[in-house]
Amino acid sequence: MIKHFIHSIVLIYSLLGWGLGSAKGQEFPWSLQYITNMHTINPAYVGMWDRAGFMLSTRVNWVGIKGAPLTQNFTYFTPIKDQKSGVGINIQRLNTGREKRLFLTGDYAYQIRLDMHYYLRFGLRAGILNVDNNLLDYQLYPDDIPDPEFSSDIRLYYMTVFGVGAVVYNEDYYVSLSVPQMVNNTFKVNRSNYSSLPELKTAYLSSGYIFKLPKSIRLRPNLLVVGTKGKPLYFDAAAVMYFPSDFQVGLNLRSNGVMCFSGQYTFKNNLRLGYAAEFFIFTDIRKYQFGTYEFMVGYDFNLYRKKYVKPNYF
Repeated sequence: MIKHFIHSIVLIYSLLGWGLGSAKGQEFPWSLQYITNMHTINPAYVGMWDRAGFMLSTRVNWVGIKGAPLTQNFTYFTPIKDQKSGVGINIQRLNTGREKRLFLTGDYAYQIRLDMHYYLRFGLRAGILNVDNNLLDYQLYPDDIPDPEFSSDIRLYYMTVFGVGAVVYNEDYYVSLSVPQMVNNTFKVNRSNYSSLPELKTAYLSSGYIFKLPKSIRLRPNLLVVGTKGKPLYFDAAAVMYFPSDFQVGLNLRSNGVMCFSGQYTFKNNLRLGYAAEFFIFTDIRKYQFGTYEFMVGYDFNLYRKKYVKPNYF
């Protein structure tokens, strides 16, 4: 069992390490509440559990700063028959200032059983990205002096999105690694060396364990390490407490001096409501904004009408 587990970890690192070393991409936008929606950063999680469902979220960054990023995301996910595979659809919109990005991607995951307790899942993400940045909308100088570099629109439709992910898990813990975007995209304009997005490529390594506490309470610590080429490593230490009343609370401490609080409640009709708030603790930016907030609505349903549905802790 341990031998299979070690071999799986080596295989995951080999495949995704090759992706980081040979491809150029950019940091993929992700959710404040990723810890309870792991499929948002790793397509291998799609369809892992018995239920199908959808999630709709809105994230408002750095309230009080004009033109700060606004992210909206819709996701549908479902297992296929016996959970050996799963599929998902993602629609994500990211507005930063006057620049608009629209992601349309699909996920596919396939599962291999290693032994009686351990599973290995691989995931693929592919789709298109639309970028719209009208340079004529920018007012650069108070006296309206024209700038030749901002004299025409820059737009490109149907840029490529492609990513991979993998996770080794059992019912109590997991280790996952993903590279959500492995393709380098550039604008097709009559300008030399102009890139549409930062030349970044990011990998997400995550691991967690489910502790069983008295009165059917579950505690799940999680460590996320984000590595981007040319940037320092980023760490996110989190913990989620699951209560039997379908209520959960979470706390994230991040290496960039940020603290995040989150909460989620699931109603009897399987409707989920989530909320997260992120605040800077040490950096000076906290003086100029009032935090980052995310609202989430989800709904899960028993697509194949199974008599027993396993609880989803990650």
